[in-house]
Amino acid sequence: MMGLSLRYNSLSELHDGQFTGLMQLTWLYLDHNHICSVEGNAFQKLRRVKELTLSSNKITQLPNTTFRPMPNLRSVDLSYNNLQSLEPDLFHGLRKLTTLHMRSNAIKFVPVRIFQDCRSLKFLDIGYNQLKSLARNSFAGLFKLTELHLEHNDLVKVNLAHFPRLISLHSLCLRRNKVTIVVNTLDWIWQLEKMDLSGNEIEYIEPHVFESVPHLKSLQLDSNRLTYIDSRVLDSWKSLTSISLSANAWDCSRNVCALASWLSNFKGRYDSNLLCATPEYAQGEDVLDAVYAFHLCEDAADPTSVNTLSPVTNNSDQTFSYGSATATYNVQDSEGDRTTYAITVTMPGENSENAVQIHKVVTGTMALIFSFLIVVLVLYVSWKCFPASLRQLRQCFVTQRRKQKQKQTMHQMAAMSAQEYYVDYKPNHIEGALVIINEYGSCSCHQQPARECEV
Repeated sequence: MMGLSLRYNSLSELHDGQFTGLMQLTWLYLDHNHICSVEGNAFQKLRRVKELTLSSNKITQLPNTTFRPMPNLRSVDLSYNNLQSLEPDLFHGLRKLTTLHMRSNAIKFVPVRIFQDCRSLKFLDIGYNQLKSLARNSFAGLFKLTELHLEHNDLVKVNLAHFPRLISLHSLCLRRNKVTIVVNTLDWIWQLEKMDLSGNEIEYIEPHVFESVPHLKSLQLDSNRLTYIDSRVLDSWKSLTSISLSANAWDCSRNVCALASWLSNFKGRYDSNLLCATPEYAQGEDVLDAVYAFHLCEDAADPTSVNTLSPVTNNSDQTFSYGSATATYNVQDSEGDRTTYAITVTMPGENSENAVQIHKVVTGTMALIFSFLIVVLVLYVSWKCFPASLRQLRQCFVTQRRKQKQKQTMHQMAAMSAQEYYVDYKPNHIEGALVIINEYGSCSCHQQPARECEV
């Protein structure tokens, strides 16, 4: 294999026949130069070239015949230039081309059927350009395309009909555009597995838009302006294993119930940072927590206050009930009928407060258990990693206890040596008077801790 690398030089132009005589080349690297002009026959007689790199230059335009002399091209890199438009037949005849990079240019429009002859193309990158719209047949003929990048453009609307017959497409990246709506005006099935629509301005998704992608496994819809998702859209997400829905403007009213129910049953991976944007009482709350705490999806009343006005025409009195208070009065119209209005106002109960208290108790218990486990883990690691230190610590404890015992023994001996013998005189009731008068009687000597002598 023979190649030529002229990268990181100061080339500014490529003239016709400039590489004549290098017919054995199989790859040519011309990136990181200052090329701003390429003539139509600049690559004349380079039929064997399979890889061409022209990235990181200043090319603004490429003639229709630029790649005609190189029918065996497999890879072309035109990224990081200043291409503003593409000629309709620029890629004509490149039937073996598999990879095409055109990232970071100034392309504003993709001509119809420009890739018609690129039947082997598998990877196409037109990201970081200035595309504002797509024609229906812009990608016609790309039957083997598996990955398409259109991120960081100015697309406003995504219509899946713009990608017809891309039967092998597995990954579609439309991240960081200005898309506000996603629709599908063409009824057909394709094998798409990954779709990235994050970082757009999507406010609405057509209910049946995902029915044409039954094999979709990964979907990114984060950082948009979605307030709710239709239940029919959720029903079409049967094969999803990963989804991202964070950083949207979720409306935590009854509209969010379908999404909350779907997420609670979803067995795949999804981001947990789904926060409520409206109404005011639920702002900043997690969507699933808000549904549980405020009973949004129950048949009962609204969590803050629900005013239900239901007119019933009969001959009974008019009753208004608010909590436990009830007021009754009669209202009669000109025809003699009475109208009954029932207004029910339900204020939030103590369930949310009880739930918060239970949550605090559970959290405290878990914290104590976790602290105990950490202490046990530290002791175990110390025992395994520092056995000598533990032995020294144990010997220190034993020595300290031994010294304490010795001190106690010394105190007891000192107390015993300080004690003296004394006479404990215990006369009976008969000899009591004789002892006092004649000074005789029985005496017994005992060793007592006290020094008093009783007579």
